[in-house]
Amino acid sequence: MTSTELSWSKEPLQRFKILQNAGVDSLADSSGQWFTPSQIRPVRHDVGAAGIRTSVSASALGPLKLVYAKTTGSGLFVNSTHQMSDYVITFAVGGTNRIAVNETEISCTDQRAVILSPHMAANMQLSDGYEQLHIRIERTALEKHLERMLGSSITKPLQFELSMDLVDPLLASWVRGLRLLVFELDQPLSLSTIPIEHNPWSDFLIKGLLLAQPHNYSRELGPTSPKPFRPQSLQRALDLIEQHPAHDLSLAQLCAVAEIGPRSLQRYFRKYVGNSTTEYVKWVRLSRAHEDLQRGADETVTEIAFRWGFTHVPRFAAAYHDRYGMLPSETLISAKMGAR
Repeated sequence: MTSTELSWSKEPLQRFKILQNAGVDSLADSSGQWFTPSQIRPVRHDVGAAGIRTSVSASALGPLKLVYAKTTGSGLFVNSTHQMSDYVITFAVGGTNRIAVNETEISCTDQRAVILSPHMAANMQLSDGYEQLHIRIERTALEKHLERMLGSSITKPLQFELSMDLVDPLLASWVRGLRLLVFELDQPLSLSTIPIEHNPWSDFLIKGLLLAQPHNYSRELGPTSPKPFRPQSLQRALDLIEQHPAHDLSLAQLCAVAEIGPRSLQRYFRKYVGNSTTEYVKWVRLSRAHEDLQRGADETVTEIAFRWGFTHVPRFAAAYHDRYGMLPSETLISAKMGAR
């Protein structure tokens, strides 16, 4: 696929302008809502903040946020001040962006994009006149789609390969669908305007990404991958956890349902699931609590924690923060504000 075939339409998302010819301070202020909270400074020392102009367009589509941004006047250093809480994909529409995560550095160009997974923090160097399309996908939405595709709960965080080779046939096909969505969003009447509960775009993009971009569950999603073998005794314990995560799920109770001893059950969990019984129960309970917190119901964090079997709220908050990169109270407040 040629560079021309990979090109984007000029200034995508024109119907969704939120900044027009604004200063770099306005870009920094909006980064928390549409990007990731960051410190931004010019590459050129002779150019002050007033000499940099930026334009931003943004649209939310259910669990996805699409953002187009362009800056002129100087290249920019952009340093994340928070770890990612969701999955973030960056495409270079024009210019280049050098993205560094720990010891890895990748140049984002017309043929290579970058996907950041939760808990990553990135440092970036944007060229002057850099244009980007930035896609943010909610962590829970991706995990739930993956679980439906696998037919079981995931037992460790979903982690994508950092670099996205846009010339790869599967990714190139996925990007063509994305480009069509971006085009459709600028049309006043299109499938992109359908209410989110019936809108096909987010499902298409999330499932397509899971199939096209390598990650730590790719082998299990392969077309020839058989359903992983699990002993019936183990499956009975897993079914109990999935169906009744708030119930008594002590090792003794799980062994009674599995009809095997504790050493055998723990060995099966390590071999076939990759977690201990305690860790797996905690993972499923955290997922259910996260869903309730995201709904923004008229409940407290304590009520939600107790509902899903967490009897020590500070430990629940610490485990939640480790998995989702924020406190449960922050998720609940954000959900309630979004519902207004």
